[in-house]
Amino acid sequence: MNRKTLIEVAILAFVIAPATAEPDEGTTLKEIMQGLRNNLVDITDGLLTDDYEQVALGASAIAGHPRIPPPQVQLVAAELGSEMAAFKQLDTLVHDLSLEIKAAAAASDRVAAETGYQQMIDGCFACHRNYKDRVAAVLNQVPDPGQRGVDR
Repeated sequence: MNRKTLIEVAILAFVIAPATAEPDEGTTLKEIMQGLRNNLVDITDGLLTDDYEQVALGASAIAGHPRIPPPQVQLVAAELGSEMAAFKQLDTLVHDLSLEIKAAAAASDRVAAETGYQQMIDGCFACHRNYKDRVAAVLNQVPDPGQRGVDR
């Protein structure tokens, strides 16, 4: 293998390596993102109503979201190339912040929960601004209904 191929394989292995959740073969990136949106709403509602249990549940769901199915990871990695590491870094940032929000909610620490939430939203917007259109375009080109794409 040449150096470029080795780097791409290493990035791909890093992205699909086991973490807190296993891939759900029936889940697509679009469905994962819809779930994350719902979890953000849960956190927002919890913060607005001082319901720290709801905040913790939403943050916990974000931290444990299903992993992107490997075939979709491969398509995204092929599209993003060397940018895949930055894409993964934003995912890691959101994951880490969700754990911080969960801990802040458990301690009823409004300031820490709100700060982490705002940083998480910033990370989500950065990812969408930089990658959403390209990722959606490449996944929407897949004809296999088992690998449905990302709609806007």
